[in-house]
Amino acid sequence: MKKYGFIGYGNMGKMIVENILNLKIFYPNEMIISNRTLSKLNKLKKDYPDITITDDNTYLAKNCDKIFIFVETPEFKDLIFQISPFLTDDSHIVHVCAGLSFENINSFYKGSVSQVIPSIVSTFNNYHNESININNNEYVDNTHVGENINNIRNINNICNINNIDININNNEHVNNIHNIDNNSDIGSNDTFNCFKNACNNKLGISLILHSNNTSNTDKCLIEEIFNEFSYIQIIDDFELSNDENNDRSVEIATILTSCAPAFISLIIDNLVSIANLKSENKINVNEAKYIVVKTFLSTFIQIDTDNLCTSDIIDKTSTKKGITEIGLNYLNKNSNELINDLFDLLLERYDEVKSELNKNYS
Repeated sequence: MKKYGFIGYGNMGKMIVENILNLKIFYPNEMIISNRTLSKLNKLKKDYPDITITDDNTYLAKNCDKIFIFVETPEFKDLIFQISPFLTDDSHIVHVCAGLSFENINSFYKGSVSQVIPSIVSTFNNYHNESININNNEYVDNTHVGENINNIRNINNICNINNIDININNNEHVNNIHNIDNNSDIGSNDTFNCFKNACNNKLGISLILHSNNTSNTDKCLIEEIFNEFSYIQIIDDFELSNDENNDRSVEIATILTSCAPAFISLIIDNLVSIANLKSENKINVNEAKYIVVKTFLSTFIQIDTDNLCTSDIIDKTSTKKGITEIGLNYLNKNSNELINDLFDLLLERYDEVKSELNKNYS
């Protein structure tokens, strides 16, 4: 029996492997995990004795058709050369290497390839899963993806808490979509549980790209895996630029989904630190962080569920010549320039990375 292979157990690899195990997407005995430092996999092996661990990538390649690669971008080329003698026509490579294009890979490997750009905020565990009651106190029943691949391509799941409605674009069928019952047991003070119910049991965005020779079956498998714990966006259908000669959609989308959690976290830390200083330490750091995080989270819930749009929140919060309006005017004047400079800086770095990769992969 061919198994599913995972090479690399850093932050992103560990997060995705643990999501797959926590949600029972694959059975442990179907998975082989490879890492250069085998001791990093000891706890995983202890928790899941049926999982296979190794530090031999060639052993993994011999026994797996679907191989997920979670290594740094510069390491990808040497890794593919290492395992390529053991890849077959049925092999499908899935990688998370930023900046690496299909053209780069095609110069030395012409098999089936998908790229996933996940977000660290898609971290999922059994505690969160068990804290969600859906309809009559039944827990979410996660279909074993290895046995049932549903066509979930190009869909956008929108949960509307107020109307208890789920809208699926293109009328395509999706398994494991749950209505949120008005009688669901959601703790009144548990913002996180409310947020999880609102988000249909998913966290974060996973951007997905497929090479031209990837089969529809392989595409659907990858999309369903990541659709179990995150919202998915197929990048081919995500247009942020009308200029075909300057298509920045992958880079822009990555900044908005994969980079943004770190930026938001930094903003929270700075707000907390300055609030602590300005209050002359009367508001301690933990209290300030609690206030800020709950405010951010509640704002995101209102926007995500369409209960209030961004303009509603701005209008309803500010009054003429009030404190909020003064703050809004200041931020509107200064943040646009800051954000514009941030994008320019990041896109410039993307260009440098792509230039380096083009030289290395030519």
